[in-house]
Amino acid sequence: MERIFGVAIDELLAPLDRPTGTTFQPLRVAVAVVVRGSEVLIVCRRSEDANGISWQFPAGVVKPGGHPAVVAVRETLAETDVHCVVTRKLGTRLHPTTGVLCEYVLCDYVAGEARNVDVVENVAAIWVDHTDLTRFVPATQIYGPVLRALDFVDMTTT
Repeated sequence: MERIFGVAIDELLAPLDRPTGTTFQPLRVAVAVVVRGSEVLIVCRRSEDANGISWQFPAGVVKPGGHPAVVAVRETLAETDVHCVVTRKLGTRLHPTTGVLCEYVLCDYVAGEARNVDVVENVAAIWVDHTDLTRFVPATQIYGPVLRALDFVDMTTT
């Protein structure tokens, strides 16, 4: 039997034993779709490799036992200085690019001017008219229920 560092190869390749009662959770992210009249709030994220940027909705990691609605509101404020309230859940999906479990919530704007508060993660924070959203984020990357919710944005309020 071949050994590496004094341990049998079969032992190294065997699945890890999990302690009883331990559960693993996938990485979960709460995504806030914040609406102000006909506008939606987006942030410009710095790329992991520092060579690019991408536009998306404010989002944050939901820790085990955490609540997506709370995380969405808290992260929106921390990233953009915008206060919002959750109006309803839009749905959950595995993100097609990242494989992360995303929980989307629709939020109404309460107060604050959009500005980039988190300069480490973001380049900018802006309001865009919902009809212009796909100029920043390709429609194929936007979760269907988000697009449908934005189609019903109240065009009369600001």
